[in-house]
Parts: sequence; C-alpha cells; structure tokens
Amino acid sequence: MLSFLLDEHISPTVAEQISYKRPEISIFPLITWQKGRYLGYSDEIVLKAAAEARLTLVTYDQNSIPSLLWEWGEAWKSHSGVIFIDYESIPPSNFGLLIRSLLALWELQGKQDWTNRLVYLKPKV
Repeated sequence: MLSFLLDEHISPTVAEQISYKRPEISIFPLITWQKGRYLGYSDEIVLKAAAEARLTLVTYDQNSIPSLLWEWGEAWKSHSGVIFIDYESIPPSNFGLLIRSLLALWELQGKQDWTNRLVYLKPKV
C-alpha cells in the first residue's frame, strides 16, 4: 500500500489537503512526521527511517537521492520507494497540481507494493 513521506522542501499544506480530500491516504510531511525528528538529517537517514515506517519518499531532490539509491541497490539494501518530482513539470509552489498528481498516482498504483520502486511523478492537469 502506498503511503507518502513528503521531504522537507514540500509544504505541509500538500499533506493537509490530501488528507482532507482522501482521509484513507497515509501522508506525512517530514517537517511534522515524528515531531520533526528527521529535519536536517542526511538523505540516507531519512530514507532508512522511511523504509522502516514503510513510507514512500516524495522528493524534488534529483541530485543526491539517485546516487544513494544506486549505492543501496549495489548493497542489496531495500527502501519503500521514491517518487521524484521535476521542478519544471510540477513547480513546488503549485500545490494544486502537486496534490492532483499525487492523488492520481495513488488511484492508479496505491494498492501495489512499493518496495524498491522509483517513479517520476507525472503532472495531472
């Protein structure tokens, strides 16, 4: 089952609106998840914590996360999935587009196993 952990660069408003529209979806902004415990931590620690909680990380970070996932793959370390977002196709300030896109992805693939999955979020206009 797909459950989201929004990285610290995604507004908590996105999680609030998705929870309002679809209360059955588990979605947590990093800024409030675990009382903000993982704010400022390395990508590796956040990804490990997300995996332990069976949460799929939603992030705009296409610089450091891909190399980390490559390392994990070579070491046979599992994660609970990563959803990459492109700044140009879904700007961080466009909450509506981001919310619609995450909801559409959840509708299509929310019941699937997200272990070790990587997805680029497509804009749902």
